[in-house]
Amino acid sequence: MAVTGVVLTGGGARAAYQVGVLRAIADMYPDWEHPFQVIVGTSAGAINAMAIAGSRGLFRHNIDHLEKVWSGLTMDKVFRADPISMVRNVTSIARRVLLRPSQGGPVSFLDSRPLRRLLEKELDFDRVRETLAAGHIDAVGLNACGYASGRNICFFEGRATLEAWSQGQRAGKPTELTVDHVMASSAIPTLFPPVAMDSEYFGDGVTRQMAHISPALRLGAGKVLVIGVSANAMCPPKPRKQTSTPAISQVLAQVFNGMFLDTLEYDIEHARTINRLLELIPEDRRREANLDLYPVEILEISPSEPIDELAASHMAALPPLVRALTGEAESVANGGANLASYLLFESRFCRELIELGYRDGQAHANQVQRFFQPD
Repeated sequence: MAVTGVVLTGGGARAAYQVGVLRAIADMYPDWEHPFQVIVGTSAGAINAMAIAGSRGLFRHNIDHLEKVWSGLTMDKVFRADPISMVRNVTSIARRVLLRPSQGGPVSFLDSRPLRRLLEKELDFDRVRETLAAGHIDAVGLNACGYASGRNICFFEGRATLEAWSQGQRAGKPTELTVDHVMASSAIPTLFPPVAMDSEYFGDGVTRQMAHISPALRLGAGKVLVIGVSANAMCPPKPRKQTSTPAISQVLAQVFNGMFLDTLEYDIEHARTINRLLELIPEDRRREANLDLYPVEILEISPSEPIDELAASHMAALPPLVRALTGEAESVANGGANLASYLLFESRFCRELIELGYRDGQAHANQVQRFFQPD
C-alpha cells in the first residue's frame, strides 16, 4: 500500500485556505487519527504542517484547533507594522544598502517577532516527536532557502532509515525541528527577516523551490495530496491592457506570484507528464534500463475563486503603511489586492478562505475517496 503524503505550499495568509480543505477531509473521515504518513510544508504551509504532524487523538480535533487559531488571527499577532517600527526598519535597510552593507540590523520591512511568540504557544514540537516515535507518521519536513548557498533545503525529522540527499540546489537534511525552522520557512523575502541556522541565514522555502513534490517522495510518499493557494487552474488570468507604468505593488505581486504559485503549477504539470510517459513504458523495461522512476498519484486541490478578489474587500484592515506598500488605491488588476492577500492575517479574510477551502474540499469528495482507497 502506497504511503500517503501531503504537500502544503506557501502563500502567507492564503494558507488559511488549506485549513478549510483539511476540515473537509476530517469531516469525511471523522474517526481517522493520522490520514497522512508524510507531511511537508513550505512557508506558511510549514505552520500547518507542524500543526497536523503533532496530532494526538482524532484528526478532526486537531483541525478544530488549527481552524480556531487561523480564525482568531489579527495582524498584530503575526507582525509589527506600526509607523515607528517600519520607519526604523526602512532606515536600517537604506543604511545597509548605501553606507555599510555588512552592518547588522533589520533587512525586512516588517517585524515578525509576534509570529514567533504565537508559534511557541501553539506548536508542540515534543508532541510531533511522540507521534513520530509511535510510528503514527513517517516523516515531517519543512523547506527553507539558504541565502548564502542558494540551496533549498528540506529539514526533516522522521524514521531512522531516512537518509539525507543532495541534488544540485536541492537537499534534504535530518534534524530536530524547532520554531526556528518554521520561522525560516515562512520568512517572506524582504517582508519578514531571515533566520540564522546552521551557520547560514535562511528565508522562505519557496524562494528557490522548483520541485515542491520531490521532498515528499524522498521521504517515502507514494501518493501525494497537494493543497495549493492559486486559482489559476480554475480561473485562468485574463489578458488586460495597460497604458501606464506598472505600480510597484503590481511588480511585487507578480514576483510573489512567480515564487509562491507558478512553480507549484509547473511542478504538478511536470509530474503528470512523467506519469503519462511512464504508462507507455512496461515496468520490466524500466527495470532493465535502471530507470529510477515510478508513477506517483497526485491529487491537487486549489481555490475555485481568485483569492486576490476576495482580498480586495479586506484592504482596509491593513495597517496604513502596509496598505500604502501594497497599493492602497490600486485595483485588483494592478496588484494591490494580490499583494495584500499575502499579508492579510485578519480573521474575516482567513475565515472566508477556510470556508472556500471547505467548499472546494467537498467538491472534490469523490477524488478524495479514490485517493485514500487502498491500492
